[in-house]
Amino acid sequence: MDETRCKELIQKEKEENTSYTNYCEDDRFTFSGSPVFTVLDFWRFSYGYLAGQSPAIAEFLVAKALGIEKAENVTYWTAYDMSYRGKRVEVKSTEYVHAWNKDGVSKVRTFSIAPTHNAYWENAETKALSRQSDLYVFCVNTNREFQNPQPLILDHWDFYPVATSEINSYAEKNGNPDQKTISLSVIEHLAGDPVKWNDLKAGIDKVIDG
Repeated sequence: MDETRCKELIQKEKEENTSYTNYCEDDRFTFSGSPVFTVLDFWRFSYGYLAGQSPAIAEFLVAKALGIEKAENVTYWTAYDMSYRGKRVEVKSTEYVHAWNKDGVSKVRTFSIAPTHNAYWENAETKALSRQSDLYVFCVNTNREFQNPQPLILDHWDFYPVATSEINSYAEKNGNPDQKTISLSVIEHLAGDPVKWNDLKAGIDKVIDG
């Protein structure tokens, strides 16, 4: 598939996947036609403990850095998390502090890079397995204070943008093109030094332009 056609498909998917209307905090649940409680009540109930929402926070931080206001992986299971400059972006995250680990901090080990069935792009007819993004953004919450996670401090986050082609080349070179996970040490080797949130957009642009 040529690049122009691929960009057209990406744009079509983006338009379809962002066609939903966001709820606002004052929108209300109703019973028998009367308002009962608000969407904000639901958000506080389900997402009030932000320290347990690291994957969602990572996607949010990447989207905000890129100026993306609506997620593309909300309405149904998509092949990527968001698109930027006509490129499909997949966000992966990990952290040292987990609510389930009462013994202290965990060791950061791996990220998932497992190929999936390509339901949207050029291999849709054959259902071939592939990594369907153009680039990954690997996100690490470096905070190690178990009792004080402070999820709102952006300084704790390190970001590693890596072209999917580099991931594929690494996996093929190691004789395992369908490799399912990749370690942080390998990501550090491929991406170099991490970038902070204020430099994330420039880091992603560099990968795209590189």
